Amino acid sequence: MEQHGLKRRAAAEREQPGERVYCWEHKIQYYETDQMQIAHHSNYIRWFEEARTSALEEAGFGYAEMEAAGIISPVLTVSAEYVQMSRFPETLLVETRVRSYNGIRLCIHYEVRERQSGELRCVGESSHCFLRAADHRPVSLKHFSSEIHQRLCAMK
Repeated sequence: MEQHGLKRRAAAEREQPGERVYCWEHKIQYYETDQMQIAHHSNYIRWFEEARTSALEEAGFGYAEMEAAGIISPVLTVSAEYVQMSRFPETLLVETRVRSYNGIRLCIHYEVRERQSGELRCVGESSHCFLRAADHRPVSLKHFSSEIHQRLCAMK
């Protein structure tokens, strides 16, 4: 519990006024590395997804709740800029922030840092839209689900 508080305080120091930062922790596994024990670049995209899922759950709803409400949220774009190598057996913090949200599209920013030093390892973004699960037609959450819309607004 104390460790979660330390993670949250470190992230809070990097928050902009009015901005909410969600933290997800990951210990690099040996199978995620190459022969030099460097984390393979493709793992960062997986870590972004796990951090985003955790942030949505922390905000009070997750993909399961969204899908139960008849909404799916596919990834439209994802990008990563690698700053410094991450190695086994380091523990990383992935800080997740909602960059923008307008009811139709959601853009999330990620910063991956080594837990002990706080060194920046990678930055990235992903963008998402919202579709009705029944027919995969685009929807505005402002009109389709005001509850989910309000929770996404509160994440900013």
